[in-house]
Amino acid sequence: MRRVSKRVVLWASVSILLLAFGLRMARIQGRALWYDEAFAVLYASLDHEGMIYGTVTPVEGAGAADVHPLLYYFFLHAWMGLVGRSPLAARFFSVILGMVTVALLWRMAAWCFDRRVGLAVGLLAAINPFHVAYSQEARMYALLGLAAVIATWGLLRALEGGRWRWWALYAVGAALALYAHNLGAFVVLAFNLLAVARRRWWRRLPALALADLAALALFAPWLIGVLPGQLGFIERAYWLAPPGAGEAVRALMLPVLTFYEEVFAPWLLGLGLFVSLFLLVLLLLRVWRTRSRAAWFLLLCWVPVVTLFAVAQWRPVYLERALLPSALFYLVAAGWLLARGGLPRFLNAGLAVLLLVAVVGSLAGHYAYARFPRPPFQEVVTYLQDRVEDGDAVVHTNKLTCFPMRVYAPDLAGEFLADRPGSPEDTLARPTQEALDIFATPTMAEAVGTAGRVWLVYFPREVGQMGGEHPALTWLEESHFIEAEQGQFNDLTVALYLREGQ
Repeated sequence: MRRVSKRVVLWASVSILLLAFGLRMARIQGRALWYDEAFAVLYASLDHEGMIYGTVTPVEGAGAADVHPLLYYFFLHAWMGLVGRSPLAARFFSVILGMVTVALLWRMAAWCFDRRVGLAVGLLAAINPFHVAYSQEARMYALLGLAAVIATWGLLRALEGGRWRWWALYAVGAALALYAHNLGAFVVLAFNLLAVARRRWWRRLPALALADLAALALFAPWLIGVLPGQLGFIERAYWLAPPGAGEAVRALMLPVLTFYEEVFAPWLLGLGLFVSLFLLVLLLLRVWRTRSRAAWFLLLCWVPVVTLFAVAQWRPVYLERALLPSALFYLVAAGWLLARGGLPRFLNAGLAVLLLVAVVGSLAGHYAYARFPRPPFQEVVTYLQDRVEDGDAVVHTNKLTCFPMRVYAPDLAGEFLADRPGSPEDTLARPTQEALDIFATPTMAEAVGTAGRVWLVYFPREVGQMGGEHPALTWLEESHFIEAEQGQFNDLTVALYLREGQ
C-alpha cells in the first residue's frame, strides 16, 4: 500500500484543490458586494498616505479613526494595481489566500498525523462553508486564517524540533495575524497556552518567549502608535453587542457554519447543531482515550472562542468572522477523528454523511443569499440607469447601500444620510470620509436640495426598527412629496418620490 500511496495522495490532493477552487469561484461575481467589501475596494484604491490618514487620525472624544490594521488594505492596493479593481478582481485575492490555506492546512495535518489525515483535513477545509465564504469576500479574514495556519505550522515544528527557522516562521505568522486583524491577539494567546499545556514543551518556553517578543517587535509600530486609539474608538461607540446564547450555539457549528443565520432553514439548523454536538462529543471522548495530538487543535480552536466570548461581555469585541482560525483548527481535529479516530465503520460513515449533508445545505444557502446587507445591487443599478433623469436626487438612508453603489455605478451613487452621532452604527469617522472624499449628508433637506424627483434607497427593516417612523420618509411626507414608483429588490426598496406641483 505504501508503494501506491504517493500516487493516490497526488491525485487526491489535486482533486481536493480543484474542488476547493471551484467552490470558492462559484457565484463569486454574481453575488453582490456588501458594504464592508465596497469599503475595502474604495479604501484600498487610495494611496498609502490616504489610508494611513483615514485610519490613524485622532477623532474627537475617541482615538483613531478606524479599527482595523492596514496590512490587508496595503496588500489589496498592490493586488488591484496589477489586476484592476472590479469586484471579481478584488475578491480573487481572497480566493488565492484561501487556496494556500487549504494546502498548508493539509500539509500540517499530514505532518502531525499521516497522509490519510492530511487528505481528510484538506477535504474538510476545501468544503467548509465558513472558509469558503471568507475566501470569496474582499476582506481581511482569509488573510487572518492563512496567517494563523502559518504561525501554527511554525510553532508546532519549533516545539517539536526547536530549530530557529521554525521559530522565525512562527514569529512572522503571529505578527501577520496581528496585522491582519486586532483580534488575532486571541489566537496568539492560544499558541502560548498550547505550549504551556504540554510538559515536554516547557523547556521550549524561553525560545517561545523570544519568538513572541520578535512578533511583538514586528507589531510594535501599530501596537504603540495606533492600537490604543482604536480601542478608544471602540469604547466610544461600536456596533457589536455582547454575545449571548445564540452566538454560543453558532460557535459550536464551526464545521458547518456560514455567516448569515438567515440562510439556515429550520431543518438545516437542527441538523447542523446535531452534527456539531455529535462531532464535539465524539472528539472529546476519542481524544481523551487516545491522548491524540488532535487535542492540540481543540485547544487552539476553543481558547480564542471562550476568551473572546468572555472579554466581549464587557467590551464590544466579539466578531464571529474573527473565529475563522478557530474553524480551521477544529477541522484538523475533525479530520483526525474521521480518518484515524478509531470509530466503528457505521458510526464513522454516518457522521461523514450527516456532515456532508449539513455542509452542502449550508453552502447552497450561502450561494443563494441575496438579502440584507447584500441585496442584488447589480439589479438596482440597471433599474436606476433606466429611470434616473438629469436633476434627480438619489438618496440612501445609510452608507450600507451607498458604498456598494459607489463601486458598481459611481455616477448613480448619490448621497447617504449620516448615522446618528455616537450611535453603534456611527462607524465611519470624519477622517475616513475625508480620505475617501465621500461625505455623509446630515439631513434629507440637504441631500434633496431643490430636486423635484427623489429616488430613496432604503431597507424596510430600518423603518420597522424605528417603529414605522423613519426620518427620511417623514421629511418627504412633510415636504409634500408623493411616492410615484417603487422597485423591490428582495428586502431593499428603491422608491421614486415626486414633489407636489411638479
